[in-house]
Amino acid sequence: MAQQKLEEIRKNRLNKIKKLIELGINPYPSKPKENPIDIASALEKSEQAVSVCGRIMSIRGHGNMSFFDLKDETGKIQLWFQKNVLKKIYKTLELIDVGDIIFAKGDVTKTKSGEISIDVSDFQLLSKSIRPLPSTWFGVKDIEDRYRKRYLDLIFNDDVRRRFNLRTKLVREIRNYLDGLGYWEVETPTLQPLYGGANAKPFKTHHNSLDHNFYLRIADELYLKRLIIGGYQKVYEICKDFRNEGVDQTHSPEFTMIEYYESYADYQKMMDVTEGLFKHLADRVLGQMKIKVGGREIDISQKWPRVTMVDEIKEKLGLDVEKEDQESLEKYCNENKVELLGGETKGQLVYTIFEHKVTDQLNGPIWIIDYPKDVSPLSKKHATKEGWVERFEGYIGGKEICDGWSELTDPMEQRSRFVSDEKLSREDKEEAQQVDEEFLEAMEYGMPPLGGIGIGIDRLTMFLTNTWLIKETILFPTLRPDLNKNLSLPSEEKYDYKEKKIVAILDTELPIGLAMNALGHMSFAMGNTSNEEWMGKEWFDDADGIKHHGISKYPFIVLKADKKRIKEIVNKAKNSALSVVDYPQEMFDTGKDQDLVKAINNAKSGELVYRAVTLSGVSKNVDKLTEDLELFK
Repeated sequence: MAQQKLEEIRKNRLNKIKKLIELGINPYPSKPKENPIDIASALEKSEQAVSVCGRIMSIRGHGNMSFFDLKDETGKIQLWFQKNVLKKIYKTLELIDVGDIIFAKGDVTKTKSGEISIDVSDFQLLSKSIRPLPSTWFGVKDIEDRYRKRYLDLIFNDDVRRRFNLRTKLVREIRNYLDGLGYWEVETPTLQPLYGGANAKPFKTHHNSLDHNFYLRIADELYLKRLIIGGYQKVYEICKDFRNEGVDQTHSPEFTMIEYYESYADYQKMMDVTEGLFKHLADRVLGQMKIKVGGREIDISQKWPRVTMVDEIKEKLGLDVEKEDQESLEKYCNENKVELLGGETKGQLVYTIFEHKVTDQLNGPIWIIDYPKDVSPLSKKHATKEGWVERFEGYIGGKEICDGWSELTDPMEQRSRFVSDEKLSREDKEEAQQVDEEFLEAMEYGMPPLGGIGIGIDRLTMFLTNTWLIKETILFPTLRPDLNKNLSLPSEEKYDYKEKKIVAILDTELPIGLAMNALGHMSFAMGNTSNEEWMGKEWFDDADGIKHHGISKYPFIVLKADKKRIKEIVNKAKNSALSVVDYPQEMFDTGKDQDLVKAINNAKSGELVYRAVTLSGVSKNVDKLTEDLELFK
């Protein structure tokens, strides 16, 4: 909707508010005249008087009659307004618009066309809308609009509401199941002096009063284990965790996790409990034991097999990782396009091969057990296999659904693992476990044998709704702030628009025609989302003397790189303060937007091939990622 037209509509509706007030009508009363029933119940009360409330979705007028479609969270019903019934108040309908919230009272009847309606005998405006509902919401191409304006998504899309209602039922049934097994629900700190419990980058903040830096928790584990040490035998927590990492189809920096721990239980017992949980959820939430994962339908009712990671790699790839050394595994990764950070141990190489080459083939349901010690710093070492730990992951339809293990209870071994993980020569050291002295002190008082597991609630919702985009399962997902909205930020957080640049990076293997095509698309996308401050207000003359208005005030530079380097830049840029427009291979392979979205959503995390990317932002931040690249010629 054009801004000018929107302002005209707002002005018109504000004038209607003035007229309503002049008539003695409060456009924003504190409550309806009578207590309403929901619309779903009203539809069942034929020939009875009812009172309902809801939002007006459409208005149709026919002489001395008007018809409104009224919607609440349970359904939609037609309101039938007749001038001869409503007398003088009928004229006030002229001040009512689509989007307004009203109360209506009358008898449930059927019109001549056979539609169930309420023959309105009285009505009341409850909230006057100033902005019009968008008429083209279902055609919105920018998916982020749906996430930023989730309220509109919920108004128009009943499937979205049903998905989030299912999520609520899911959490409720998790509690019912675990409470029934004697678990205690507890709460642990969100602000922690040291991050731990997972291999992940933390968010950092500062507590002014205590004058100390804290981290937003990346996991609940180390505090829940303190409670086990304190005498709780079974505990769980459902809470928000925060990881300062990439955003993709299955990962969000803010997400909901459940972790539960049981004393005197090993990983075999935890698999029993968790398998029972999934079957309970399928039965109580879905009403069936078959789960759709992509195009597959998976029956989870049978006993889930438990297969070691070594055996599964051997079966799927014909590779016996126990007989291979580190050098040969690195060679396998290079030959089979398995991306490495550099500096991986043998155990990390085994896990990387499994994650990139095997998981998609796990139709499931299946438990993969016994993991390398190098990737499991909190797991108890295996009773019979040196270098391995008692860890498990559950897979359904080729997708991981949970991760747990027999917990490490030896404080000296735990210290050694912390130190070892912190010193590993991986490129990304921030993900390493930190040496938590307070936790180690607690362990030295004695921790009973126990098993534990963590399950992402967002990921679980994705499974049960077959929705493979995590932002579709979070009501308000984390997004880059919309700078066009002129956010009122504290003075020390004001965005600095000085010394900026725009850099496009193209794959050196792209033919010139495709390179220009990609450059044009990215330039348009970047310009379409840029803040107006980026654009010059004066006119410019080109070489032919033609005047142009609104050209970028900042330099636009085109560089070149290979696909591997572009992918690395894309991943790093998405975790920075830069604006990013990426251009994957799928942009060349598909001609329709819906096919493109489907192809990208179906791509496994880490497997997208990027052919180009455009970055914009503060020059020093752009230069940090691109200073080693050459100009594209």
